[in-house]
Amino acid sequence: MQDATPPQEQSQGTSLLAGFRLWFDKNKAGLGLILLVLYLLLLGLGTIGEVWEIEWILDLPLFRPPGKY
Repeated sequence: MQDATPPQEQSQGTSLLAGFRLWFDKNKAGLGLILLVLYLLLLGLGTIGEVWEIEWILDLPLFRPPGKY
């Protein structure tokens, strides 16, 4: 037995979720690469700040130790 409700009456949330899943499945590799590059840039910036003791880098909120300021 087939479903009697026409496809036009599907909820908007279901179609948005399906659309997002389709977009995510298509762009998964690119998003992963972007996150990896961003992580490596932040890791390199923090390393440079620590090794050469560059205070403006170490004072960024991302690299501040808990309780400082």
